[in-house]
Amino acid sequence: MKKFNCFIIGIIFLTTIGNAQLAQNMKVLSKWNNPNLPKVDGDQIWNDCTGWKDTVKNKEYFIAGSTDSIYVFDVTNPNNMIFCDVKPCRAKFAINRDYETYSHYLYTVSDRTSGTGALQIFDLQYLPDSMVEVFNNDTFGSSTHTIFIEAASKRLYMCTNILKPAGISAMDILSLQNPEKPTFLGRLNPPQGSFIKVHEMYARHDTVYLSGENAGLYIYDYRNPSNPLLISSITPPYPQAGYNHSAWIDSTGKWLIFTDENQGLGIKLYDISDIRNPSFKTVWNSNTGALPHNAYWKGGYVYVSSYEDGVYIYDLRNPEKYQFPGVPPVVAFYDTYPKNAPGTYFGFHGCWGVWPFLPSGNILASDISEGLFVLNTLYPLSVKHADMEIVAGIYPNPVQDELSIKLRYNLADELKVTVYNMQGKRVAEKNFYLQNREVETPLSINTGLLDKGIYMVQLDNGYSQKTIKLIK
Repeated sequence: MKKFNCFIIGIIFLTTIGNAQLAQNMKVLSKWNNPNLPKVDGDQIWNDCTGWKDTVKNKEYFIAGSTDSIYVFDVTNPNNMIFCDVKPCRAKFAINRDYETYSHYLYTVSDRTSGTGALQIFDLQYLPDSMVEVFNNDTFGSSTHTIFIEAASKRLYMCTNILKPAGISAMDILSLQNPEKPTFLGRLNPPQGSFIKVHEMYARHDTVYLSGENAGLYIYDYRNPSNPLLISSITPPYPQAGYNHSAWIDSTGKWLIFTDENQGLGIKLYDISDIRNPSFKTVWNSNTGALPHNAYWKGGYVYVSSYEDGVYIYDLRNPEKYQFPGVPPVVAFYDTYPKNAPGTYFGFHGCWGVWPFLPSGNILASDISEGLFVLNTLYPLSVKHADMEIVAGIYPNPVQDELSIKLRYNLADELKVTVYNMQGKRVAEKNFYLQNREVETPLSINTGLLDKGIYMVQLDNGYSQKTIKLIK
């Protein structure tokens, strides 16, 4: 349905689902929809989505929100989505829902709803049988637009948070030291004359990137959650400025992308190697008039949910070479919404969310009216991402009191180390959060309490796993 960009390369794969469905280097592995579910705004059934990997049971899950509930599917076999559970949300007929996972928990909020909502927490460890609600409380907010969890600091950020009995907060921060019982850490009070609300945000360790709607993007130092310090900002009139929607940074922390949620405004690339002085590089779009929504950076590629254009993937492995009007090449796309005519756009229809972070490399996408998609690429970035794989060794082996891990780390900034005995019982576990992923990093885990014998050490960075035999 869309015209091709002049820089598109590769083979075009066409399938027919109703109208013509366009795709390049990407295919549907499975799809699920129920058009009889409650609708709002005419055709909206679904909103955002996320994924979760159960490293204990070695299963992958697709989590998505409808206007009134949360659905979970087992997508371990991506060609066969298996429905697992659906749980009602406190607020009904929600235009917006947002989700984040932490450990084996799912956190969810809602906004623009019928009735008031709450922060709800579900325990996912009982899947594929069911997920269990462990928290449902509006103390921290009765309506929240979006949330973000920064695992290294164990913090939950709540954006545009409506309070009880009245009032609104631009952003609140909760501690997840106890994942089932969050506690309040701080509230952001924007400087007078800057932004009023935070639409979405992204955090890495203590640096936070806030999308302040029409006021632009703001970067904060959050080492002290009760006294955040403004580092820098990107405010209008930056190129193609509009409703600043969401941002993400690459693995090095030197490059920033963000979107403005207005018809025809493209994805921006900024150099933030000098974080106090962000430098514009270029801006691009899937097609003239298109509306990019959420953009995520993974492994040198940018994955974008582009509303009526569907899912797009761009090659941004070498961001330093782009100067406006330079455009990163499209390596794959799939049009989840084949209803509009070529070059004609009507706004908020089509692909809302995309989630590229499952270890399998399979891509999850939610389309507002067309349902839930499990996708994969026919481009070499599919299935296993070589730059995500763990390259590591352990020593000494045999070990006495302390196990050392010599890790060559590239992209992921988290590592979970689990030690199992030969009966499959977990006997030791430790999570590491790494700031320097480009050099060899010594890590250690206490093995002094283990009995003599043979063990298996599993390393998991959220994208791939590596298992090494250990002798005590």
